[in-house]
Amino acid sequence: MNRVYRLLAAALLVASFTAAAQQSEIDVWETLLRPSYFPHTELIESRAVIDMKTPYRAEDAAYTPLSITAAFPQTVERYIEKLYLFVEKNPQPLVGIFTLTPEMGRADLALRVRVDQYTNVRAVAVLNTGEHHLVTNFVKASGGCSAPLAADFEAAMERIGEMKFRTVGDAREDDLRLGQFMLSHPNITGMQKDQKTQLIRPEHYVKTIKLYHGDVLLMTAETGFSVSADPSFRFFFRDVGARELRVEVVDSKGLAWEQRFDLRS
Repeated sequence: MNRVYRLLAAALLVASFTAAAQQSEIDVWETLLRPSYFPHTELIESRAVIDMKTPYRAEDAAYTPLSITAAFPQTVERYIEKLYLFVEKNPQPLVGIFTLTPEMGRADLALRVRVDQYTNVRAVAVLNTGEHHLVTNFVKASGGCSAPLAADFEAAMERIGEMKFRTVGDAREDDLRLGQFMLSHPNITGMQKDQKTQLIRPEHYVKTIKLYHGDVLLMTAETGFSVSADPSFRFFFRDVGARELRVEVVDSKGLAWEQRFDLRS
């Protein structure tokens, strides 16, 4: 994955010179991202499997809401196996790869992302049948990856790794519950100044989140710094009577946390 980011950085540098000299831009999606992640793969451009909601103009580029809605429930016979999310013109365009399971009940997912400049935001859903479905939205926002860190950075670091989880609303007739997981982490991009020292902080971001319902793995999220600070995810899970939800988190510096949440409280 780091090799892809280095290639992207080089491509974006070339693109900036090209744009200045020829008033044209390199198509990052077609020249780098698609060949890197989906070589020789048909991408079906359709909203028949997933739809994506994003603001056309983001109010806060560092906390831009993004939500995916699936067109059908997750079943053993047919389900969305992976979701790839991209903010195409970010320095780190891959927001995350989300590995999903039938135990989620639905593949709906909501989170907040950073947007560094006007860009396409893309989601690719990979079905267990092997089909790949692509949806694309255009978002107007800028500066999300260089937005200042928290004014009290030391206090933010003291809270790093703290987690919260809650269920939203009551169980549905299909025994699905909507959950929201929240993590304290600055998700530093390596492009932000410390408010006090005015020094650039090196990148430090969440890499992996695993969510378990009892002993059953619900979802694995492999993420980067294009996810906003203090990551928050909304997702469904099937209520099978398990007493707890367990979360495992690892970040780019190798820091790791685990927490269990009692679903009966």
